[in-house]
Amino acid sequence: MSVRGPMSVAVAALFGFLLAASPAIVHAEFETEKGWNGHLFSSYIIATATVQLPEASGDEDEDNTAALGDRQGLLGVTIEADEDDQPVKVTITCDSIMEPSAFSGTLPKAGETYTINPKIKYKFDLLAKRSQTGPVTVTYKVEIGDEEAEEKTETLTLRSVNDCPFIIVKDEQQRDVSFMFAAYVNEQHPFVDRVLREALDTQIVDSFTGYQAKDKKEVYRQAYALWHALSQRDVRYSSITASVAESESVASQHVRMIDESINNGQANCVDGSVLLASLLRKVGIEPMLVMVPGHCYLAFWLDAEGKELAALETTMIGSVVEDETIKVDGLDGVVGEDSRDENSWKTFAAAIATGVANLNKNAKNFKDAKNSDYQLISVRAARKLGILPIGFQSNQKFVAAPTGDAASDPADGDDDGDSKE
Repeated sequence: MSVRGPMSVAVAALFGFLLAASPAIVHAEFETEKGWNGHLFSSYIIATATVQLPEASGDEDEDNTAALGDRQGLLGVTIEADEDDQPVKVTITCDSIMEPSAFSGTLPKAGETYTINPKIKYKFDLLAKRSQTGPVTVTYKVEIGDEEAEEKTETLTLRSVNDCPFIIVKDEQQRDVSFMFAAYVNEQHPFVDRVLREALDTQIVDSFTGYQAKDKKEVYRQAYALWHALSQRDVRYSSITASVAESESVASQHVRMIDESINNGQANCVDGSVLLASLLRKVGIEPMLVMVPGHCYLAFWLDAEGKELAALETTMIGSVVEDETIKVDGLDGVVGEDSRDENSWKTFAAAIATGVANLNKNAKNFKDAKNSDYQLISVRAARKLGILPIGFQSNQKFVAAPTGDAASDPADGDDDGDSKE
């Protein structure tokens, strides 16, 4: 049993006096900005790293919140200024994906709310290797005026680099980011040159010259040589598109990297389109990704001036055509008679016919800038905007195509893919 004597009472009274006399510790109050509803997309961070937004027309966003720092930033804080020209420093850390990143400045006007996004020093090589979705811990530290610094820690979902966002919903408004699919087109991928070598070995073309011949038959011939090389590799359509994680505010799709599609011999509609777009762009033929509701296929210009557009239904690669070759305008004389009975030529002709028919059917929709369900995504235009290809960072080694008797015949196997339509 404790006895509360005169001395203990005096000490308690003194301690209470000191507490009362000490100034209250004031912390900066802020809310954290956590990407898109707590999700960070590795692919988006990489692809948009060098995109330069046009100068803002005003100094406030839709919520009447002034923005400071990186206007494209996904991580930051929202805070209200207590006084004019109030000093502030915001530091964000997450060792697994970034170097410590800070913004120092002032909050100009008392009573105003500011969103501060430091320029994040991302570790891009590590993000490009992020093959699985998982949690990351992000720490936000705010120092405002003479107040004591405050920290908050958030656990966010870092999405796999294969997860491609294409629609963002914020405040009931949709933002279309379908340009992200162009980031999976990688004409510099080391596997691209190896496939080009295999295509040349077929002797369908002597060399890849792009538009130099100024002959659309030669452009078709080069496109077929690439199609045939992938057919020899037994690349087939596979309908897998789902991402591991889901977000109520972000629509996304799983997209295979070029090395995955080539080595594994599987490609959904987007995979096959970005793979062929990468090969075409490497040889100097400009591709476009064609987006329609629930589907993607490929288009490419037949001339350097961009006057005539052909299209290719990429899901038909690796399929089997039992009937006679479809007659398609522009394909007469592209290959010799000895190649016209090749299954790869039959599927190429059928894919051109299907793609062109779809392109013509939806011509008006593609011209409607307000209809985001129908888009022609120019890879060249995306590059000019600063959309970077996602670099090759995996440990995969190039698997050579089977040759001779070891080469697989599409007619001998079952197609594992389900129709996407």
